[in-house]
Amino acid sequence: MSSNIILFEELSMHAHPVIRTQMYDGWVLRFANGYTNRANSVYPLYPSAIALEKKIAYCEDVYASQGLPTVFKLTPASPQGLDRLLERYGYETVTPTNLMTKVLTTDVSSSRTIVSPNINPIWQENYFRLFGIIDEREVATAAIIQGNIQNKVLCGLIKEDDEVVACGLCVVEREYAGLYGVVADSSFRNRGYGYDVCTSLLNAAMNIGAKTAYLQVMTDNTPAIALYTKLGFQDSYQYWYRRKKI
Repeated sequence: MSSNIILFEELSMHAHPVIRTQMYDGWVLRFANGYTNRANSVYPLYPSAIALEKKIAYCEDVYASQGLPTVFKLTPASPQGLDRLLERYGYETVTPTNLMTKVLTTDVSSSRTIVSPNINPIWQENYFRLFGIIDEREVATAAIIQGNIQNKVLCGLIKEDDEVVACGLCVVEREYAGLYGVVADSSFRNRGYGYDVCTSLLNAAMNIGAKTAYLQVMTDNTPAIALYTKLGFQDSYQYWYRRKKI
């Protein structure tokens, strides 16, 4: 179980790269100008020797020096006692998330989904628009993160009357395809666009060697969980963040 979690955590770090990374005694400290918890948190992934109390204090000092809150991303494979210790230090649990997986099989692709083998300006502009990323600093940081992806990427979008109404991103590393940022315009939901984008991206990923797919979805996102369950995804494990209460 532990090795499986580390595998998917590494895949997700590579699919959502950051601007700066620091290793500290088996922990990965990630920084991206405060854009998303995922890109600005501590990943306690690997075996370490330093006492947890000392490591937490060090991380707090490093993130404070960057003007950022200290956030820890925890999984069932995190060091024993860390979650309870963070709770005692005043860290609250935020955004519990399921990591879901499925073995890839051929599905019917949608002819209305356009899949491109790169992140192009039209896709990126509409991706930011559909997610409501409008702040110039956030847009710049998100663009850097996407530009730092070192593995194969597939971008899917659907147009209606020349307007992009849905899109999604798939990152393929080794034999694993990760779905990220599947979104539809709120005015065009419940039309099967999400399903079409996902199946088209996963079929394209299979064509370049992917055998297993994974994705991350917050536990309170009932519509998305229903979609991914329909696609054949099943829960693998849950992760959550610990963030200090203000």
